[in-house]
Amino acid sequence: MRILGPDGKPLKSNDNVSDEVNKLVQRAVEVSEAGDPANALQQLVFAFQLDVTSDLVLDTTIDLLTQMVKLSGAESSDELQMFEHLRENRNDAEIYYRVGSRFLQLQQPFVGRPFLAHARKLIGSDLTQLTQATDVDLAQAAMDLGDYEGAIAAFHNLNDVYGGIPIWLVLEMAECYSLLRKVDEAEAVYQLAPPEAAAQFEGMEAVREEVGDLMARVRDFDGEETMGLQAWHYVQTRGILMEVNPDDQLPGERFVFFQPSEEDVAYVIGVTAAMLDQSELAPVKVLWLGAESEPLARLFAEFWEIDPANLREYAPGDNTENEEELSLLVLAHSYDVMNLPDEQAFFDLAQARAGLIVFALDVRWTERQPMCPDIAGFLTQQCFLPWETRFNVDQENQQVTRVEDHRSPVEVAASMAQQLPDDEECDDFAKEILESYAGCTDLILNHRDGTLVRRPLVTHSPVKSPRMGF
Repeated sequence: MRILGPDGKPLKSNDNVSDEVNKLVQRAVEVSEAGDPANALQQLVFAFQLDVTSDLVLDTTIDLLTQMVKLSGAESSDELQMFEHLRENRNDAEIYYRVGSRFLQLQQPFVGRPFLAHARKLIGSDLTQLTQATDVDLAQAAMDLGDYEGAIAAFHNLNDVYGGIPIWLVLEMAECYSLLRKVDEAEAVYQLAPPEAAAQFEGMEAVREEVGDLMARVRDFDGEETMGLQAWHYVQTRGILMEVNPDDQLPGERFVFFQPSEEDVAYVIGVTAAMLDQSELAPVKVLWLGAESEPLARLFAEFWEIDPANLREYAPGDNTENEEELSLLVLAHSYDVMNLPDEQAFFDLAQARAGLIVFALDVRWTERQPMCPDIAGFLTQQCFLPWETRFNVDQENQQVTRVEDHRSPVEVAASMAQQLPDDEECDDFAKEILESYAGCTDLILNHRDGTLVRRPLVTHSPVKSPRMGF
């Protein structure tokens, strides 16, 4: 399928854009012609970072969105209408702001920031409500992308130009200082948002309390010169992270596109189970949420020889205070919480109670996740587990092959059970994990008394990692 411009003719390279933009667009076109417009749009996101104004980039984006709409059987989409409106109003700062703000609200600051930046360029020196809204969103985008120095500078500029900032931005500035390990500065800013000020806004008291707790968690590492991903994951989530990416060629300790083997999965499960044993938190029940999670639950059950009557799918009401009937809830992916039947079931699970521990093997770090697990296996941008349908991409020939696994969850679990590390190896690695978290005073694993909630996972972090497209 060829990419067409608004005149109905095939798009060609554009001499008015850089060679790099032309190459990015051409790559997106090739992927689209191979039958995958969604992945093509992912490729095109990098062109947004370089040029959100060119005909070539906008026309290609609109054509890809049109293809996706047709494939879905719909007549249009919000994104398609948004970009069509942008193409028709090329010098309208408000339209660029709307595009950037929408992506920011969709937790895609990487996509939204160049549109916001161009809106600000078009606005110039005028000080209007649009100017202020754009400046606020640019500050927010900087924070969401982990540019804490830039966010702090933007917060200060907002304060100077507009005569103050709202309490939620004050607290975000305190958080930014904390994540730069400038806790004294963080505490000074934090004092500008006293409890009585937070009480005037719904939900702000809880936000203020959480920022105060985050500052205290940073203090847990006062004696350490550097902090890695596992330490920062604890600071931002209260959770334990079992495994990081050992590839020195890929900075940031996260995985981007990850397809672990059965042996990889069995290793993480075995060490996690041993860690719970050593913490005297071995469960008597194992539950799963989402069909893809069942093989993992069965593997945990195999490790502990759980009574089959205590191995089943999670149901609302299983998150109890009964520590004597401790359950382990297993998720293949952090977004499996979306399998809960309704909002009330989610709010119930978010309460960290004594009778339930939450484990998620894969936590997607590039999108704001609804809830952080007590224990995470690893962080990825995209992950396909051995029993899940996956797509093998031949980049050279632009061919995509669908790979399906027709084994039952029982068969998958039995296969992985053969690859569990021996008990001594599991115990040794589990001991190392526990030692690395020994100084952490606020682990949710140790504070499941009903006073804390399992909070959403933010996408920003002091540890930078590469990412693909959206």
